[in-house]
Amino acid sequence: MFRQLSILLVSVAFCSLAAPMNYPTEEQSKAELTSAGMTQPSIDGLAALTQRFATGFPMVQSNKAATDTFIAEYTTDAQNFIKSMPENDQTIYNNYLKKYGLA
Repeated sequence: MFRQLSILLVSVAFCSLAAPMNYPTEEQSKAELTSAGMTQPSIDGLAALTQRFATGFPMVQSNKAATDTFIAEYTTDAQNFIKSMPENDQTIYNNYLKKYGLA
């Protein structure tokens, strides 16, 4: 689960920056999660994590030690957030990961 979470969050962050064709944009992701029934606080929290990665990672990517620290802290915070989401939201999130081959 920890690895899957890390992969998803990094992927979502990169998707929001590069928007490759096989992954939805951040807005499309929000709409899909809303449509699936995820609560707004969970969607907002995931969006905040994506934004945090999108703005924080470029500032540390040139320094391996800083990158490692950033990724470790980010992953811990993301994992804690996912665990704090309501059970139904976690199920929706896991299904979303599977749909896009991230789980």
